[in-house]
Amino acid sequence: MQWDHTEGDWVETGVQLVIRKSDLDPALLSETMQVPPTSLSLPDADTRKAGLPQEGVWSLTVHKRLPGGVNEQFQKLLEQIEPHTSGIDHLTSQGYEISISVTGFVGNGSTFSLTPDVVSRLADLNVPLVVSPSTSDR
Repeated sequence: MQWDHTEGDWVETGVQLVIRKSDLDPALLSETMQVPPTSLSLPDADTRKAGLPQEGVWSLTVHKRLPGGVNEQFQKLLEQIEPHTSGIDHLTSQGYEISISVTGFVGNGSTFSLTPDVVSRLADLNVPLVVSPSTSDR
């Protein structure tokens, strides 16, 4: 008897632009990026007293399920941020930590693929890509 098992693509994926800085200025980011964030968190007095990380985080996420999977999610994110490439460069020069991340749930052998066009567009941004799979021992 032969039994073959292959895993599919990543599931519940999301891609996001993440901008971090301890003294993150939401007004500057609004002016620079010209798109509203999906998420914004700023450290407050309670966070500082508790000794928790004192970092502001602004993020723009594409989490919607799309027929093209991760590749199409990247395309949607790039459509929103590419017009602001010079702003991203300016933020980097001001000490902001900027990255693009992809997250999702995976099994053994799970994959996602990106078209050469998307890879080229990501490289042109000159922003680190962070890949963060979530696994389960199911």
